Amino acid sequence: MRINLEPIGIIKKAGKYSEILIYSEFEQVVKNLVSKVGKGPVCGQELLIIHKNGNGDDIHQVEVTKTTIFDRVGNIIKVGKINAHDDSVIDVRININEDISGHN
Repeated sequence: MRINLEPIGIIKKAGKYSEILIYSEFEQVVKNLVSKVGKGPVCGQELLIIHKNGNGDDIHQVEVTKTTIFDRVGNIIKVGKINAHDDSVIDVRININEDISGHN
């Protein structure tokens, strides 16, 4: 089974950081990220990025990368350097506590 997913953004390398540009028609994704954090700062939060690997031979494969948010200006999210450039972003999510059972 093949599923065609429309990208919501793109990853660009920016010096010692990477930037995720969310396309303007998907700005609601950024608003949802900010609302999940609440009144706390977005910076320092861990982010999960689902993206197509532009370097791979199989165009139907995606990667999940965990990184830290350093800054957000509008629909551009500056994150820690990740091994991706010009990759299409499929989804971004705030990384919630890995132990969802409630036990520490």
